[in-house]
Amino acid sequence: REIATVAAAGSKDLDAAASVPRRDRLYRTVSRFPSNDIDLAFVVDEAVPAGAVEATIRDSTGDLLASVKLFDVFRGGSLDEGQRSLAYALRLQASDRTLKDGEVAEIRQKVIDAVESTHGASLRG
Repeated sequence: REIATVAAAGSKDLDAAASVPRRDRLYRTVSRFPSNDIDLAFVVDEAVPAGAVEATIRDSTGDLLASVKLFDVFRGGSLDEGQRSLAYALRLQASDRTLKDGEVAEIRQKVIDAVESTHGASLRG
């Protein structure tokens, strides 16, 4: 009797799971070329959403951005009242070649310029 109850409960869970709409999964080919990691911290006003800064980073890097992750939020210390530091880890990678130092430097500067001009940010040294 207990086994039948457990089996019935399990089948309801499976029915519920089967009824959930499926999303198409996007796959990215794994590159055989090395990645380049860059950490950038920006000082922004508290009102600037971290997601907006991340969107600017994504928009300014194009197809070479493999990932971006906010890894630190800092307030206080030498920062003015109403400001915070947002630190992001960027991973750049091409699927067809090894990125050259000049390319990485150019993308880094492009990200800095975009975040500074769009959000009134400054690069935290």
